[in-house]
Amino acid sequence: MNNKLLVIARKDIGEAFRSRSTYIVILVMLVLTFSYISVYSAYVKGLNNDQQLIKEYSRVFLNSLAYILPMMFSIFVCSVFANYAVIVDKAKRNLESLMATPVSITQIWLGKSLAVTLPSIGIGLLTVAIVSFLVMDIWFVLSKAGILVFPGIWAIVSTFIIVPVLLFSIVSIVTYIQLVISNPRIGNFVFSGIFFLLLFGLNALGGLGLSTSYLALVYVGVIALCAIISYFLSFSLTKERVLLSSK
Repeated sequence: MNNKLLVIARKDIGEAFRSRSTYIVILVMLVLTFSYISVYSAYVKGLNNDQQLIKEYSRVFLNSLAYILPMMFSIFVCSVFANYAVIVDKAKRNLESLMATPVSITQIWLGKSLAVTLPSIGIGLLTVAIVSFLVMDIWFVLSKAGILVFPGIWAIVSTFIIVPVLLFSIVSIVTYIQLVISNPRIGNFVFSGIFFLLLFGLNALGGLGLSTSYLALVYVGVIALCAIISYFLSFSLTKERVLLSSK
């Protein structure tokens, strides 16, 4: 079963990496990173070189980014890879051929979900988010605050454990929607909605001076909710339903 899932995922990932859209998304994320650098620099200028205030603000700001950036950027990348996992396969009638093979619809569902989740984690979380954090910390925060800011233990656990699990939980639900509805592009609106929610949510929290340390618990709660939803959705997923939605 594991081999079948990886074969399905590997094919979709390969197609996505041959698309220019993937690299455009990476460029957009880098631009967003510079926007956060500008926000940080502008705020620090208003602190009149008060090192204590700069250090306190730097800790709050970067700790917030440690919670938000991995999730936000990974979700953003999902919107690209979701196109190739389901939408393109539906348009090319590849799903029909895939369902004619000795692969269950559940394996197709999970394989497609992995095809979206794995590269999104690799690009959005492990590459862009972490590199962006390090660039801000080493090149900007260190020069202004005189210290390197390290995220708290829960921020680290959130980045490397909770966020990947949460991402797969969300992707599996969106992939289900794409499989069973006639217009699978609706799933991309879900990813876009979550992305902008995180984007504007981070700015709002930063503007209010609120802590984001509670987000790890929120993420865990969402994982539990998504797991329950996916469990019940699995009973209604059939090859016949997927075929009907492709017509």
